[in-house]
Amino acid sequence: MSFPPRQGSSTHRESMNFIETAQYNAPSVSLPRSWRQYQHPNGDVYFHNHHLRLTTPDNVRNPQILEYITEARDDHLQCLAGDPNLQRLPPDYELVISDVSDTTAVIRMYSRMAGAAYTWSEDTGLRMKMKEEFWSHVAEYPSHHRDLPPNSEADFVQSLSNAKAAISDGAVFPFSERQIDLIIARYRELAGFRAQGRNVTPSLAWLIGAVMPLDAVGREVGGHNLDHIMNGNYY
Repeated sequence: MSFPPRQGSSTHRESMNFIETAQYNAPSVSLPRSWRQYQHPNGDVYFHNHHLRLTTPDNVRNPQILEYITEARDDHLQCLAGDPNLQRLPPDYELVISDVSDTTAVIRMYSRMAGAAYTWSEDTGLRMKMKEEFWSHVAEYPSHHRDLPPNSEADFVQSLSNAKAAISDGAVFPFSERQIDLIIARYRELAGFRAQGRNVTPSLAWLIGAVMPLDAVGREVGGHNLDHIMNGNYY
């Protein structure tokens, strides 16, 4: 099922503040070689190196920060090389390195092909993370790919349709019915812009990543959450 583009007012935008995204620093000097700066639809910036398949919100224009990022990447790849489950990591995986210092760095891994997020530690080795982690990545870094992740738009549209139907049967979702209507209206607006030849991939990726996975979190009966009723310690 698809939602047809709809022309009209954009007044729903003011009410979309229930969708959040990370904030980034905005540096102002020359970029090092092979790095590009990308602008998030919210106006913030991040950096991506296509050759290294590496993304960071940290300021790579700062030579010290860039050195920390490079060292963290090299150390991480060395650790991965010795992991017995390395073959499970899809070949298109990207690294995201953030919050670097001379002693620490936050490192995450994502695959658009698999629609999955991964992590590695000395204790657990390589493992897949919850689906929410992948969608969070799509929302936070939406501008350095020309296309949306495979099947993501179709899954998004179907999830919205399913949610609308399920809410009428008492299902509870992270978004209210009114918020889902606003999300659908925003999607229709972006689809209309795309039909006019405009590049809306970053905005669509942001919207889809912030909303997905759109799963029910409970069910209401007479205005009460059924999961709370069934699982709570009420006497």
